[in-house]
Amino acid sequence: MEALAPWTLTGRGFILLYRFPDEFVRESSFLPDKWKEMRWSGRGYVMLVDYQDSPVGPYHELLFIPGKTRIGGERLNTISKIYVDSLDSMNNGRNNWGIPKELADFSWHEEGREHTIRVGGYDPFFEITIEPGSIHFPVHTRFMPIHLYQELDNRKFQVSPEGKGSGHFSIIKELKADPQFFPDLDLLEPSIVIYINPFTMTFPVAKTGFINGD
Repeated sequence: MEALAPWTLTGRGFILLYRFPDEFVRESSFLPDKWKEMRWSGRGYVMLVDYQDSPVGPYHELLFIPGKTRIGGERLNTISKIYVDSLDSMNNGRNNWGIPKELADFSWHEEGREHTIRVGGYDPFFEITIEPGSIHFPVHTRFMPIHLYQELDNRKFQVSPEGKGSGHFSIIKELKADPQFFPDLDLLEPSIVIYINPFTMTFPVAKTGFINGD
């Protein structure tokens, strides 16, 4: 199923904000070799998303952003690792925005206030339990802007998604990650964890070009 940008999506999700150490970014972030020695700084993100409505239907997502670096005179983010449980989301994410989506099974369970999310099927490579708080506040990307730069299949893509929703500060109860498949976050503490429910997000058409200039 082809679904060209722009996309509008709605759902819920968790955002984990970090300040990743330089060594961690170089060794554990799944960056391409040519980007490993670049200076990455600022906020990094882990996001777990339950898209309840999208142009390709509902799906789940786990992604990692190591921070920002300077590319072409601008300070930009990149998604260096990302999983979804929808083939249509994977294919369209790659074609529309150069996002290197991979397929994985997800489970998302709630018990009381706790959410337990597992990625990777019967032997999950990522597992987290998070408890959102009860007080809510407005969230908007103008306070946490993300300007994505991606390279895939000799093409470059640049896009700035926009979103808004209702946020709740949250607490991580447990987190496990297999470093073969996702950055090993076990020993790192996020600065903030936010549950956003509901949210609306728009991914516009990306600015694109060829990496080799053709």
